[in-house]
Amino acid sequence: MNAVETNAAEPVDLSAAEALRLAEKARAAARTPGRLPGWYGPAFAVAFTVYGIGVGQAIGADAGWLSGVFGGLFAAMTGVLARLAVNQGGIIHRLTPGLGRPVLLAVLGVIAAGLAGMLLTWLAGGGARWMGAVAGAVAGAAFWAATVRLNARTRRMPAAG
Repeated sequence: MNAVETNAAEPVDLSAAEALRLAEKARAAARTPGRLPGWYGPAFAVAFTVYGIGVGQAIGADAGWLSGVFGGLFAAMTGVLARLAVNQGGIIHRLTPGLGRPVLLAVLGVIAAGLAGMLLTWLAGGGARWMGAVAGAVAGAAFWAATVRLNARTRRMPAAG
């Protein structure tokens, strides 16, 4: 029999079969995706909003070339946020079977939300400045909502085996 330390620091005797079962449970738990950090959705929501405002202002001021600069800054900012989340684990840490479709739907939802925000703003008579700001804010909110849904889905997923 193998002795295993418990939280009480008292050794517990396990049979070889029990030790193997415990080790397999630990491996399965390690393969199960973790949740996205709680700050991830709100941080990206802010990033999308700031990007939308910047692009809208640039286009409204006939300085469309600044959209490329803002795009580069957005990519750098979101890259740093994603890297921080990867370092903390979470579902983006590794490719997880069963999450490909929900992640794709989340991405498409963010794009659709941004486009819908732009369209509604345009129909309401808003100019480029307002269209960019609304598109960024709505896409950010959609991203945040998507992270909440993905985290809920991750909690319901069985341990990988």
